[in-house]
Amino acid sequence: MVNSKESNDIRLFAGTVQHTLDDNHRVTVPARWRFEGLSELFAVPDPRQPFLILLPGSELKKIVNDLETAEDVEPLVRRQFVRQLFSRATPCPLDRQGRLVLPYEICSGLGLRGEVMLAGGGSRIEVWRPENWYENQTKEENSFADTADRVGL
Repeated sequence: MVNSKESNDIRLFAGTVQHTLDDNHRVTVPARWRFEGLSELFAVPDPRQPFLILLPGSELKKIVNDLETAEDVEPLVRRQFVRQLFSRATPCPLDRQGRLVLPYEICSGLGLRGEVMLAGGGSRIEVWRPENWYENQTKEENSFADTADRVGL
């Protein structure tokens, strides 16, 4: 039997949901992804692909803490990364209906409007244009299958 407190401590964003980004740039976070204490997510555009990453503040702190203990990363590179990460992160508070207001400028640059795909990424949520999501999913299929074999999935 799983301890209910223990299972509540594991907060994973899993699955995909297609939702509408309304005229006010609000999108509803699925109820299953909302948990007690989650009142804000930080929006960061992915540096290499056209999607938006949504992270709880605790995950931003974890990234920085992991970086601070990485001996193979020079102090100057650490400072530069932290500067760039936090300067690109936009706080997005959740309202009582579980909606986030996503940053207009970033969404516009990524072509996020109308229907969007919310994809769970474990400790993060990714926001994609549906056509980009499906194209990327197809592109990553072989890599996923190969890695699934390696880890015994």
